[in-house]
Amino acid sequence: MVNATTRFQKIIINMCLAVCLVVIGATILGGCTSKYGRLQGNSEVTVLFETQQILPDHTYYYSGFQAIPYVIAGIDNQYKLRSSIWQRVKLTPELLKQLATRMQSVYSGLPQGARIMGPNDERLGIWYSTERQTAVRLRKDNSIVLVAPMPLDMRGIP
Repeated sequence: MVNATTRFQKIIINMCLAVCLVVIGATILGGCTSKYGRLQGNSEVTVLFETQQILPDHTYYYSGFQAIPYVIAGIDNQYKLRSSIWQRVKLTPELLKQLATRMQSVYSGLPQGARIMGPNDERLGIWYSTERQTAVRLRKDNSIVLVAPMPLDMRGIP
């Protein structure tokens, strides 16, 4: 009786290990083929926004209120931003200074810059916001889906 139970336990343990290995393998492979990117905090990008440097090979958008956006994003011209939430804006250094100053004084927390990275670490654009996370998806047609978050202040969260 003890021998049969021990064999049964070994079979169960081996099956659990096999399932775990399959799950781990699928996760690793799934991560390699993902079309999702991420934000990568970058102090150089913060300086670009705070010193009103506009990249000529980027198209700029904002999300939120026109006078005080939640996010300003610059998308490399190799890509197109897909979303009705984002508003295209023709930035000038003066306008960028006004927007950045308002963002710094209205929202709790200082806006910071980040690179918008694709699934293979390609640079898709730049980001300036108090929000440090968002969903980034690169589609086959080189269009980007970028989720525009609302700042914590506007969600009733202090």
